[in-house]
Amino acid sequence: MLRHKWLWIAAVALLALAPIFAGEHGKKCTMSTQDCLDHMAAQMKSSGWVGLEMDQDENTGVLTVLKVVPGSPAEAAGIQPKDVLFALNGVPIDKDHDKELYKVRKEWKPGQSVTYTIKRDGADRQVTLTLAPMPADVLARYIGQHMLEHATSDIAAK
Repeated sequence: MLRHKWLWIAAVALLALAPIFAGEHGKKCTMSTQDCLDHMAAQMKSSGWVGLEMDQDENTGVLTVLKVVPGSPAEAAGIQPKDVLFALNGVPIDKDHDKELYKVRKEWKPGQSVTYTIKRDGADRQVTLTLAPMPADVLARYIGQHMLEHATSDIAAK
């Protein structure tokens, strides 16, 4: 089974924003570099943050926790590495539910509670956490990575 590594320091909250910045289905971001930077900063500053690094299966979309960021809402809720995120607020986390998940995540704000169904050691568990503001270093790192993609695309276009 092929697996695709996703470093999601901003975790699941960023999934809601990905279509805005990366285009649908992995297409290049179509905004100018400055417009994209301004838009990302505004959107992400007000978005809720979970604090996970995950691996996403390319075929199924299933998310497995690789790392829990210290001090994050995920850590406070007891999410652990190797947990499989099975559902978010009752919506299954898989490719068949991408649109529903986008709607669920789209309005995330700091202070809002969300509930994950996780699978750990073969058992389902409900884990509720309170979203936090995205830390400045996480915000800067994610925006920086995306801006490097813009720079690489801009150079290739010349």
